Amino acid sequence: MFSVINMIRVISPATSANLGPGFDVLAVALERPEDTMEFCEIDEGIEIEVKGYSVPASPEKNITGIVANKMLSDFKIDRGVRISLNKGIRPMSGLGSSAASSTGTVIGISELFGIPMNRNKLLEYSLIGEKATSGSFHADNISACLLGGLTIALSKPLKAFRFDVASSIGYVAVLPDIEVNTREARKILPKNITLSEYSSNLARACLLVRALEEGDFKKLNIAYEDNLITPMRSKLVPFYYKLKKEALGTGAEAFFISGSGPTTLSLFNREEVDARDLAEHLKSFYLNKGIDAEIYWGKIGEGVRVT
Repeated sequence: MFSVINMIRVISPATSANLGPGFDVLAVALERPEDTMEFCEIDEGIEIEVKGYSVPASPEKNITGIVANKMLSDFKIDRGVRISLNKGIRPMSGLGSSAASSTGTVIGISELFGIPMNRNKLLEYSLIGEKATSGSFHADNISACLLGGLTIALSKPLKAFRFDVASSIGYVAVLPDIEVNTREARKILPKNITLSEYSSNLARACLLVRALEEGDFKKLNIAYEDNLITPMRSKLVPFYYKLKKEALGTGAEAFFISGSGPTTLSLFNREEVDARDLAEHLKSFYLNKGIDAEIYWGKIGEGVRVT
C-alpha cells in the first residue's frame, strides 16, 4: 500500500540538448526558464489547469495528463489527481518543454502517492511524454531535467549519467519568436554518415564533456562544432550563422542550436563576460532583423526538485 501526501509542488527546469556534436546524447539543465507544477489528490480522474504558455488542458492531449494516466494505471492507484501547470517553458522552443512537463509529472505523481521508483523507472516513465511529442525515444532532455548538470544519455540500455559543470561557465539562451516542431525537425536529419564524419563528431563530443567539467575554454572553443546535424537544422533558425558570428565576437566561447531549435545557446566565461550584455546584444541583433526574441541567462542548473 502506497503512502499518500495531499499536495506536492514540483519545479522542472529547461534543458538544452545535443550541445553541438552530442546529438541525442548530451544535455545540460538550465537555471531558467522553468515549469512549476502542483499535484493534488482528488477522488477520481485527472484534471489539469494551465497557466503561462498555452498547451492543451485535456488530459488526453496534455503531456502531464498522458504520463499521469499511465502511472495511475500501471501502479493501480484508485484515486485521481488535479494538476496545476504554470508553463514557463515555451513549447517548440528547443528548451526541453516536453521533457520538463513529462519529468515533472513523474516526480509529482511518484511523490504524491508514495510510489517507489529508481532512476531507470523515472527515466522510463518520463520518456512517455517525449515519445508523445517527438515520436521517438530520446532521453537527452529528460536526463538533464531529472539529474541536473551535464548528462550523458544511453538509449539501449536506458541509462543516464550526470557530470558537474565548472562554475565559471555561463550560458545565454536566445529564443526567437518562431516555432520549430521537434517531430518535423527530425525528418530533415541525414540518414547516413561516413566513418570519418562519425569519428570527428565523436572526438568533439568526448572533448566537450571534459571541457565543461574543467572549465577549459580553449578545449570548449574547439569541441562545440558539429558537422552532421547543425548544417541541416541551421536552416530552421533565422540568421543562424550571422547570430553565431555576433555571439563569438561578443565573448561567447561556444555557440550551438539548443535541441531542435529555434533557441540558440552561447557558453561563455562568467569571470570575463557580462551575461546581460551578451544577452541584450543578441536580442538586439534579432530586433534589428524585425524578429522579437526572449533571452535567458545563468549558469548550468540543477534538476527537477520538490519544494
